[in-house]
Amino acid sequence: MKVLILSSLDDPHAKTASELLETMGAQVDLFKFDEFIERCSVSYRLGTDADVCRIERKAGDLDLRSYYSIWYRRPGAFQTRQFVEPWIGKMVESEARSALDGIFRALDCVWMNLPANNLACKDKLWQLQLASQLGFEIPATLVTNKPSSVQEFFDQCDGQVIYKLMGEQTNVLIPANENPRGVSTLPLRKEDLPFLDQVAFAPHLFQKCIQKAYDLRVTVVGEEIFATRIDSQAGRGKIDWRHDYSVDMEPFELPDEISQKCFSLTRKLGLNYGALDLILTKDEQYIFLEINCAGQYLWVEEITKQPITAAVCRLLIGDSRPLVK
Repeated sequence: MKVLILSSLDDPHAKTASELLETMGAQVDLFKFDEFIERCSVSYRLGTDADVCRIERKAGDLDLRSYYSIWYRRPGAFQTRQFVEPWIGKMVESEARSALDGIFRALDCVWMNLPANNLACKDKLWQLQLASQLGFEIPATLVTNKPSSVQEFFDQCDGQVIYKLMGEQTNVLIPANENPRGVSTLPLRKEDLPFLDQVAFAPHLFQKCIQKAYDLRVTVVGEEIFATRIDSQAGRGKIDWRHDYSVDMEPFELPDEISQKCFSLTRKLGLNYGALDLILTKDEQYIFLEINCAGQYLWVEEITKQPITAAVCRLLIGDSRPLVK
């Protein structure tokens, strides 16, 4: 059994999983995109007497059709030499990405997850729409660049409104010397209202702030599911639990109905792995917030002792069933 992990041993998730996979008898190869343009050769032939699908490199050639599964973990970015004209480098990167995307889509293997499906999953508005269609409760949501609409929404929600970024890549654009880098989920406060004219510069995502009992992180790995209850209201992360990992976290048993909705959404998005964020309200309502197709899970495993790495490895070697093939 051969498994390809698109990451490196510098990634603790890839390192931990590759070590366990090898004890389970799998042959594991690792590959990152920064090798592809300058340090590799690619050969892909179709419609010939000798079809080929191979990446050649010093660390060992990769016959891409020989893998049972590929884990699109943290592949990194394409890197090119510095050309005289910057547009040439961008063109080279674009062609390299198109080549790999096309090759990957043509492979008959188990993906965790297919890159094209990962890309589509990053659309938070589509996530919310699908989740609602599948029966999840979702927060009242407004996307607008009209300041007057935000004021109206604020009044309708009795001032209980949060703001979050829509694009995962938007955080990357914030300068590294800004502290903190990126924007977490923030409350829209009454003292912010005089500055609503700034909303006109770009569409913004606002949601009604749900009163929580707990936050839930739900990790789906194929047909296995692991839920963690986060006592976010006991610490500094009342709105965004990521601000405080010191609060109590423990394994949590989801009602079967909610588990099935988590599986249905993950499957509908074409994923074999997904990390869902839910809210459990004081009256025991489950509210869907979002799903991350490449969310970290080692922190969950270390705190709660839930065997998520083992589930990942079982999926990658065919000892458990994928949601999508």
